[in-house]
Amino acid sequence: MMLGLLFACGGDVVHHPEPEGDSAALGLSIAALEPAAGPAAGGTFVRIAGSGYTTASAVTVAGTPCATLTFLSSVELFCTTPPGVIGAAEVVVTDGDEAASSAFEYLADDADTGDTDEPVATITSCTLDSPASMVVESDNYGDTVLGSVVVAGRTEGEGQAPGVEGGLGWGPAGSDPSTWEWWELGYVASAGDADQYDASFYIDVVAALEYTVRFRVDHGAWTTCELSTGGYGQLEATPPTVEEPVDYCHTQWPCSLTVEAGEDSEPVYAWIYEWGASDQVGPGEGLQFELGVGNDGTDPLADNSWSWSPMTFNEDKDGGIVGDHANDEFMGSFVAPMTPGSYDYVARASADYGLTWTLCDLGGDSCSFGGSTDGYDDPGECTVP
Repeated sequence: MMLGLLFACGGDVVHHPEPEGDSAALGLSIAALEPAAGPAAGGTFVRIAGSGYTTASAVTVAGTPCATLTFLSSVELFCTTPPGVIGAAEVVVTDGDEAASSAFEYLADDADTGDTDEPVATITSCTLDSPASMVVESDNYGDTVLGSVVVAGRTEGEGQAPGVEGGLGWGPAGSDPSTWEWWELGYVASAGDADQYDASFYIDVVAALEYTVRFRVDHGAWTTCELSTGGYGQLEATPPTVEEPVDYCHTQWPCSLTVEAGEDSEPVYAWIYEWGASDQVGPGEGLQFELGVGNDGTDPLADNSWSWSPMTFNEDKDGGIVGDHANDEFMGSFVAPMTPGSYDYVARASADYGLTWTLCDLGGDSCSFGGSTDGYDDPGECTVP
């Protein structure tokens, strides 16, 4: 999780990192409210410090939900108080079956709470400056994204304007930015009336994505920014390049077939073991299988007589321990050639979304050969009568 930097209205930087260890193990608690009092009209921005907080945490003040609630980390929430009645009010944080409480005091609206008469700062404009698009290989950081914001009365001078926070977010193309994942932007420099911020983010999916920046001032509402030409940045997250073959695979069954010319074969099964992928429940991320048929004795990766059909995930298969789900089993069929004769068939596996392929010999318990670890020399035999 990205650690947050919050900028107080007075300009001091307050850093509240995640604690070492597991905050959830400490249980749900409230250690402090800052401030612990505010006007009965509501609108006080209260920092709730404690432990055990999650994005599912809910907060009420005197039984009324916060006007806004921001989850920052497992030890920090921010609540904008709703209107209340002058006097003591209980602040309650709930998360699942757990609850923790502390005391807040509603004051008369004209009470001195330490606030100044300065006008509320607002964002005049903000822009996603660059880049407008990028192509990133999955499991890598994207290009550095630059954004700028103008806050009247604050960003005109040199140095970072107080009270400004920025975020960099990304999500599926066409989706609502409020559902995206957001990381913190860091201040870069002043540029005329604007302050510039930048950050990069880690891509761990293969998909068409969009990205942009957002800003807020004095913990207010976020303003989502666009390119100067309109819209958000476009990102194509491509499969990672894997230069080594899969850890292990084999064409499992059957070892030979007789198929009428032009007809579909019976199902052919193949297994794969790929550390960190196949040893999960369900189909492993990035794993693909294809089933090929071609002329007898030829190289499947070089001879153009071979044709390939996709295979689909069938089920998890245990490895050396019952219940370990170590292997993924795929199944598929091929269309027999139109000319009678003898042909070879074999499955091939990829752990990088089809960028590179490993031929999967007959192997395992069914046909008693070595599988992919001993080189390609044991295809299945297909007879077309």
